[in-house]
Amino acid sequence: MLQQSHADPSDGHSFRTTEVDVARDWLKAAYGTSLRMKTPAPHSSFRYTRTNAGPVSLSTLALPTEYAYATRPLGAVAVTHVVGGRMVGECADDVTEAGPGDVLAISQPHLPYAGRVYGAELRAVTVPIALVEEVAGRPPGHTARPLRFSRFTPVSKAMADQWKRTVGYVEESVLALPEGGARLVVDAAARMLAAVLLAAFPTDAHPDPVLADTRDATPQTVRRAVAFMESQPDGEIGLADMAAAAGVTPRALQYAFRSHLDTTPMAYLRRVRLALARADLVAAEPARDTVTAIAHRWGFHHQGRFSAAYREAYGELPRRTLAGA
Repeated sequence: MLQQSHADPSDGHSFRTTEVDVARDWLKAAYGTSLRMKTPAPHSSFRYTRTNAGPVSLSTLALPTEYAYATRPLGAVAVTHVVGGRMVGECADDVTEAGPGDVLAISQPHLPYAGRVYGAELRAVTVPIALVEEVAGRPPGHTARPLRFSRFTPVSKAMADQWKRTVGYVEESVLALPEGGARLVVDAAARMLAAVLLAAFPTDAHPDPVLADTRDATPQTVRRAVAFMESQPDGEIGLADMAAAAGVTPRALQYAFRSHLDTTPMAYLRRVRLALARADLVAAEPARDTVTAIAHRWGFHHQGRFSAAYREAYGELPRRTLAGA
């Protein structure tokens, strides 16, 4: 019996059914797959949930039967954590097996892929290629070959565990915020997932430095980028946006900030937002405003880290500033 369904499988809600034909049709509609499925045990149910952190989607899929699929290129970077059961992924000449606790990238983003799943519960995160490449420092509109994984498993168990902890944190903390109430926090969470993905998996995303990048790493480049940040500090600003405003490549901008300010562009943006959070705390009404709300307003989603950074910068905890002490 169909217990809950929605017309659009990607609308960010949930779906559950105990009817194998409904599950099969739903998977085909959601993923455009060629699907072969064994009949599951009586009364077992197919479950799917999906939530979004900005452009990043986080999904859970559980189907207690064996099924095989083949599908077109994903056009995004997807990482799956096998919570239970087992799966085998195939992309080009690569075959990757994963069991409980394993983490894997499911395909090259630009290639078709196939696989077989054995009664598994899967937690998947899908990140747009553009966001991954931006975080990696690739210039927008580059003509290089598409991002590729050199293998589909993490570089180490420690990084696999870091990926799982990061996804868990985003699900439990960031996505629990009131809808629409913390746009900068959600944007930061999406970028954090892209950054951890790049750290956890071996890819060719990081470009090699070129001479032009070092020539463009000038004080004028820094000034243009700083002016851009300060003109819209509450915007969803990323490295590519700053570089475009400064008229250089993302790598040149990183060189410029390291050379002249001994920091990174994103760290400087956090410094700007920290100063604005302080201004809001000074002007706030303690009976009406909270440190947490002001921190979220400026993109600081971890209260402990915000307090530590604030104290390091201003010599007192944010709650003291709010209280007017």
